[in-house]
Amino acid sequence: MTPDFDRLWNYDDPVGTERKFRAVRGEIAADHARLAELDTQIARAMGLQGRFDEALAALADVRAALRPAEVRAEIRYWLEMGRVMRSAGQPDAARPHFEQASLKAQPAGEDALYIDALHMLALVEADPEQRMRLDMEALRIAEASADITARNWRASLLHNIGMTQHELGDLDAALLAFEQALELRLPTGMAARIDVARWMVGWILRLQGRLAEALVIQQSLEQSYAVRGAPDGYVCEELGEIHLALGDPAAARNYFGRAFEKLQQDLGDSERLARMKRLAEG
Repeated sequence: MTPDFDRLWNYDDPVGTERKFRAVRGEIAADHARLAELDTQIARAMGLQGRFDEALAALADVRAALRPAEVRAEIRYWLEMGRVMRSAGQPDAARPHFEQASLKAQPAGEDALYIDALHMLALVEADPEQRMRLDMEALRIAEASADITARNWRASLLHNIGMTQHELGDLDAALLAFEQALELRLPTGMAARIDVARWMVGWILRLQGRLAEALVIQQSLEQSYAVRGAPDGYVCEELGEIHLALGDPAAARNYFGRAFEKLQQDLGDSERLARMKRLAEG
């Protein structure tokens, strides 16, 4: 049976994922098109490790070997070229590659890859209105598609739409998008993604001033992470913000202190982290 290498992806472990991909190369060596697709994913794993030159060289090899009928492999080539450039801090250089991927994927009926290309175009788009248009088009395709891989994009797209609605100042629309994303996440049983979706709902509720509702959600998340033995800094930060708004500075200081300790690596030298430190110190 030909391996479904998409299922081998662990985006939190690109080193391990690359190792798995290389282990299955021999199993599909006779399938030139699938091998080309796999090699684009090896390049993606390299890019996620910061090995940008190696990733670009691997993709150049894919491009040179592509045959005319290998449409999926070509689409993935354009996608991964764009992703590597974006990861390397070159979003403007990435954009034409995502555009090529979308132009190839749509007429080929490759719904999932077309959605992926639109989603990546949105990520490199500075204008929130245009970003919204791209994500809404991707969501429309996902909802209409019979392809389960395409339909599985819906929650992620709703997450992105909610973030843009927040940026545009429409908290009601943002909350609706995040609630819809959570509804789609719940049946999957994927705890980490469900927790993120719940956090997003709680975050918007706090911004709306619905502090009691927000507190219930973040306290529930705090308990869930405690059971797993891995307190989450972003939950602590939100609990700090909620207690600050509720007029409980002692509880707020405690949570901001815990958030500061957990998020130093994630946030680095940022005003957000500096604010946590100030609030933790009172």
